[in-house]
Amino acid sequence: MAEHNIQSMQNAKDAINDAEADITEYMRVVMNGETFLVPVNSVLSVLRPVALTPVPMAPDHLMGVANIRGQVFCIIDPGKTLRLPQKRKEKTSASRLMLLRHARVHLGIWVEEVLDLYRVKTLEIGAGDSASRVYELGHVETPHGLLPVLRVEALFD
Repeated sequence: MAEHNIQSMQNAKDAINDAEADITEYMRVVMNGETFLVPVNSVLSVLRPVALTPVPMAPDHLMGVANIRGQVFCIIDPGKTLRLPQKRKEKTSASRLMLLRHARVHLGIWVEEVLDLYRVKTLEIGAGDSASRVYELGHVETPHGLLPVLRVEALFD
C-alpha cells in the first residue's frame, strides 16, 4: 500500500514537472513604438539607463558603450538593427536598458518600456506566416492582441 502511494505521488510530481517544462516566460516590451514579447531566459538584466560613452566611427545602430558592474556592454538601438519603421523615442522615466544573454558578446538594447510578464505554453506560439519578419519566432495571442515573439539572436546577426 505504501509503495502504491509513493508511486502515485511520484506520478503526480512528474505530471507537474512535464506541464512546467512546456511553459516559457516572456516580457512584453515596447521598442521603437512596436510591442514585442522577449523570452525571459534571453535577458540577463533590466535596468534604468546609464550614461553611454559614444564610440567614434561606430555603426549607426550602436548608441554607445556602458560600464555595468565592471563589464563593458555595447548598447544598440534595436529599431535600427531590426529595421523597424519607427525611430526610437527619447529617454523617459519608463525607458530601460535590457542586457541580453550571450556566450561571447555583452550586448544591451534600449527599450522604451517594459510592460509586464507572460507565461505561455510552447504550443500556444503560432508560427508566423510566409511574410513574417526574420526577427520573429512566431506570435502569441494575449489580452493585448496578437504579439510577435522576438528572435533575440537576430540582434546578434
